[in-house]
Amino acid sequence: MYSLALPAIILAFAAGLLLAVGSSRVMLADRGTIRQRLRSLATYSPTAEESRQPAAVRAARTRDALHGGWSARTALQLERAGLQLRVSEYVLLRVLAALFGFLLVALISGGHPVGLIVAAIVGASGLIAPAFVVEALKGRRVHKIEEQLEQMVSMVSNSLKAGFGLLQSLDQAGQQLSPPLSSELLRVVHETDVGGTLEEALTALAERVESYDLDMIVTAILVQRTVGGNLTEVLDNVGQTIRERVRLEGEINTLTAQKKLSGFIVGLLPVALVLLFFATDPEYMSTLFTHPVGRILLGTGVVLDLIGLLLMRRILTVDI
Repeated sequence: MYSLALPAIILAFAAGLLLAVGSSRVMLADRGTIRQRLRSLATYSPTAEESRQPAAVRAARTRDALHGGWSARTALQLERAGLQLRVSEYVLLRVLAALFGFLLVALISGGHPVGLIVAAIVGASGLIAPAFVVEALKGRRVHKIEEQLEQMVSMVSNSLKAGFGLLQSLDQAGQQLSPPLSSELLRVVHETDVGGTLEEALTALAERVESYDLDMIVTAILVQRTVGGNLTEVLDNVGQTIRERVRLEGEINTLTAQKKLSGFIVGLLPVALVLLFFATDPEYMSTLFTHPVGRILLGTGVVLDLIGLLLMRRILTVDI
């Protein structure tokens, strides 16, 4: 056992070092490369052929790039999560996390068959866990953006009433708001500065963020620019709709908070009972893990418990 401890510690340290180096390489990207990309973007101008293409064709190409293969979808997910990662770097981090978990558990278990199974499960978890982290970061970022939308709509509407154009109003709102919405608005302004149309920039914004409220705002602006009308009145109505949705969502969360807590407690109750019985009579509870019928019952109980938690969460989730 002690002979395996030292190699396991050394391997864990080496894998952790590689993971730290990869993370630092990702987070501290080469500034020269970034500046070079920014200069190439700033000096970009559409070719004569691109200028003659209809806006719908260019927008369709943007949508095709956003909804392409796995690599394009992964890049879009990373961008929505606000992570400055390339797809290759993201895949490398996932592989390193999986290898680190698998090798660490395998060496500690001494190559035992059960240990290898657990190591495979841990390795698979290390490969899948970053995807859940990216999804959680994306949800948090979208939530922050949605919290700022009401203020953004009010700023844009007031700027339009003061006589500014739509692009100028978006620029002022981007300068006054805080990230992440400010960076998205400034990106819209920058995309129009380097040759894109406002419609394409707003469509790309809605694709990047993936928010229902933002989609509603972008759709209202695009429809107004197509058929005409009073944009300030349209934005005021959209802002009122967003405020009502936020109010209803708060009321629903208040009404369902107690039920969510009850479902969480009921889901953890079997786990607490198992731990309690193990503490009082370990020999009695060991039958669940040693006897084949006990293992079947234990696995069935875990599956049913997870299904109950998912159903409870599904029932208490109300889309507005």
